[in-house]
Amino acid sequence: MQTTHPHFTFALDVADKIIKLAAVLLGGVWTYWNYQKGRTYEQKLELDIVGTVFTRGNLYCDIKLTVKNIGNTQHVVEHEDTSCELSIVREDLSEEIIRVFDIFTEDDTLEPGEAMADTLCWSVPETAERIVWMKVTLLVVSDGVQWSRTDLVRTAVNP
Repeated sequence: MQTTHPHFTFALDVADKIIKLAAVLLGGVWTYWNYQKGRTYEQKLELDIVGTVFTRGNLYCDIKLTVKNIGNTQHVVEHEDTSCELSIVREDLSEEIIRVFDIFTEDDTLEPGEAMADTLCWSVPETAERIVWMKVTLLVVSDGVQWSRTDLVRTAVNP
């Protein structure tokens, strides 16, 4: 009967433990990667505002608001708290809220990857010469969580 060298047995034992440790670590990294990629329970909404300001006697604003579900869970938009707030910023940088719109009133659910859009067009009842910026704040509430985005739209009128 032939016996193996004691160093060989030790080397095989160490190699076995290293391979098992590497397998466990690789499995952990793979599991964490899939968890981060899926993130089933993390809510994600992406808000976008695109606006144009123009004058035709009065100052007019045309704005497109978009909300997109970039997560993996369904979102239900709470209409009573979801709105678009419009403000004017004058030459002296004073700000005044001029109107609050209810938005996204037709649909209330966003499936993963789905988007909904709403457009607003209105006339500002003030002389356009004093207004430098239109401030648009989009607020979307879903499952008690509020997302917001604010953009400034420059008026075509030079101060």
